[in-house]
Amino acid sequence: MMPPGEQDRGAGLAFDLEGGPDAVLLLHGFTGSPFEMRYLAGRLQAAGMRCRGPVMAGHEDGPELLARTPRRQWVDRARQELFQLEGARRTFVAGCSMGALVALALAHDHPDRVDALALLSPALRLRPTGSIAGFLARHTPLARWVPRVEKRAGSDVSDPEVRARNPCMPGIPLAGVVELQRLASEVDGMLPAVTAPAVVIAGARDHTVRVSGARRIARHIGSGPARLLVLPRSWHLVAIDVERDQCAAEVLHFFQSIPARAQARLGDAVNQG
Repeated sequence: MMPPGEQDRGAGLAFDLEGGPDAVLLLHGFTGSPFEMRYLAGRLQAAGMRCRGPVMAGHEDGPELLARTPRRQWVDRARQELFQLEGARRTFVAGCSMGALVALALAHDHPDRVDALALLSPALRLRPTGSIAGFLARHTPLARWVPRVEKRAGSDVSDPEVRARNPCMPGIPLAGVVELQRLASEVDGMLPAVTAPAVVIAGARDHTVRVSGARRIARHIGSGPARLLVLPRSWHLVAIDVERDQCAAEVLHFFQSIPARAQARLGDAVNQG
């Protein structure tokens, strides 16, 4: 059970948790909120890391605003948030679903600012329902006739208590799904040039994205092959689902294993001498 109390106060709002010399930018997914990353942030902060979790661009209101938000705004807003962490000893980015794609774009564009990545349920390949909806929205008037699809079952997380508490959007804008697919295509082309080390975590029972997308990222990222962990009981939102403690422990262990840049440079100089 995910602890109540602090997790519920302003659950869908941005957060900035004080910490030590290292910092983590935590990016939520499409139609989601910072709640998806708050439990992981609490675990990382307890280990001494500053944790910043913004509201992604287009997610400040409902699906109508998100439908009008181009994908570049997702990356641009996240870039602004990344720059807020300047001066940290090590800077990490953890992203879920769409947030994982944005994290990869940031690492590609700013290799000097991203020391490592935690990619949770990356939305590189959608499940057939999402893929078909995006295709029809691109090539037919579907997005005008049916601008959004309601989430009848709530968010894609198996823990019923957490699902009830998750303040995600009630509907999915089809125009936004098109932007998500376009971002996925762009990020797929970036993968070989991404040099930041990464860990990739997926849920075996994910109803939103295909695990094959996580496998592709782990194989083709330029710093790879990356470690891929598939959680057998988890659905899409692995950072708040039933195996959230294992997910958090994996991310924390991975981040703690990354050397600080100054230390790495000193080690290189010693080796060369």
